Amino acid sequence: VTATTSGVDRIYQQMLKWNAQWRLNVDIANVTAALAAVNLAGPLSRQVLEKLCEDVDLSAEGFPYLAVRTGTVAGIPARLMRVGFVGELGYEIHVPARHGGKLWDALMAAGTEFGIRPFGVETQRLLRLEKGHVIISQDTDGMTHPGEIDMEWAIGRKKAFFVGKRSIEILEAQPLKRKLVGFSLPKGSPQPLEGHLVLKGSDISGNVTSCEFSATLGHIIGLAYAGADQAEPGSRIPIRVEGGQVVQATVVQLPFFDPDNKRQEL
Repeated sequence: VTATTSGVDRIYQQMLKWNAQWRLNVDIANVTAALAAVNLAGPLSRQVLEKLCEDVDLSAEGFPYLAVRTGTVAGIPARLMRVGFVGELGYEIHVPARHGGKLWDALMAAGTEFGIRPFGVETQRLLRLEKGHVIISQDTDGMTHPGEIDMEWAIGRKKAFFVGKRSIEILEAQPLKRKLVGFSLPKGSPQPLEGHLVLKGSDISGNVTSCEFSATLGHIIGLAYAGADQAEPGSRIPIRVEGGQVVQATVVQLPFFDPDNKRQEL
């Protein structure tokens, strides 16, 4: 099982609780510290990886999006995941922790001719926002359910039971009250901050969860909860920003960038 980086401890504790509660014949070990992981992303990432990995078919057909493979990278035993949180062709490479530095050095050397460069968390956060990818516990909260964030597709409907099944069924039977929407503002507009309120008349209908200026798109983009009747693309949502000023943002269809996922599925 892999978990969102900041959620490992919480998820591990929850799994231990379920194991004890359900009296399962299962051992659960947290091996996070035993592994190092590197995200190799970008339109040339396959060409870089091909120089170091000869025992895995890296073609789009042999290693499709969301697939997992095992092999060696720079002679290191590795688990490779074809994932793309930043919305580009990319791979997560997991290796024993003691080889983390060696893997990094090998990737940087192999990528020199392609202009490889490290990218930081802020860059990652902007790239994922352009793709409308949510960050759990930032774009969601303890009250969020799949219908509010267009993730009904992720529910295992064929399962007889899963954690939260009864709650989701109850919520899905009720009218939707709020929705996570993408919004945009022209360049130069006051930029909303995380937590700024979305209004409906004199009432509060939601809040901003993510917002950045996109140099690629040339304007401000963000995610926010708004009333279900404010969620239609083209609608205007008032957002109260610093100093009490109210800006009128436009609801847009997600994702903001590369809607056909052509860059992610190269």
